[in-house]
Amino acid sequence: MKQLRMMGFLSALMGLCGLLVIPVSQAEPMKPSKTIKTEYQYAAKVACSLLLPHQDGTLARGTYRTTVNIHNPSDKKISIAAKVALAAQFGSEPGPFDVTPFKEAVIQPDGAVGVNCFDIANYFCPIDGVCVDFAFLEGFLVVKSPVPLDVVGVYTARHTDGEVESIDVEAVTPRQIRETVSIGATESGKRGAGKRVDYPPKGSSAYGEKEPKQMCGGIAGFPCPEGKKCVDDPSDNCDPARGGADCSGICVKQ
Repeated sequence: MKQLRMMGFLSALMGLCGLLVIPVSQAEPMKPSKTIKTEYQYAAKVACSLLLPHQDGTLARGTYRTTVNIHNPSDKKISIAAKVALAAQFGSEPGPFDVTPFKEAVIQPDGAVGVNCFDIANYFCPIDGVCVDFAFLEGFLVVKSPVPLDVVGVYTARHTDGEVESIDVEAVTPRQIRETVSIGATESGKRGAGKRVDYPPKGSSAYGEKEPKQMCGGIAGFPCPEGKKCVDDPSDNCDPARGGADCSGICVKQ
């Protein structure tokens, strides 16, 4: 008798469950980020004037450019990872843009790649939906590799107007640090995506009495505000008419 009652109860319960619709919230599957096993780390100094010649007092007034050349001396194709670490004021609280996610680069056997100031600025767009327009960027390009590399920083500087006046070439010494690093999002942000912020904010001493230029174009496809158009920046060394790939421009009135 008890067995019959139990069977009847289970049957009624199953019938009730058939009438209930239980909504299930399913999150979209996230694409796993790629990881790279590395054994060597290089920290190359970077100093870049981007929107205007530097003039806020931390370095002498002028225009600074950095290019970091990375050579793979091995006979195998390798993947390396790189990120940018900003040099913040000593003792200050960490900020949301102090260290960028890693990006991957594939280097052929005996091949080389170069990372210039505008490539470095593109590491900061977008991060958490924000793109940063730097008047001046100073810090380190941190490179992680599974094999020893040749990493060389090339640094040039000049007065506000004029040709290059100084150049320095520095080989970067590796540290042996075994680490598995995760590459940033498997899909890059949409071209031109992200809220724009100025760093330092407009009106600071970094701009002096001049109106800061707004960078546009480049590999991230930075857009110009309404009423302005993007043209090549004559003050940099990237010329799209001479084969320059992904040159950044400046916004001017139409």
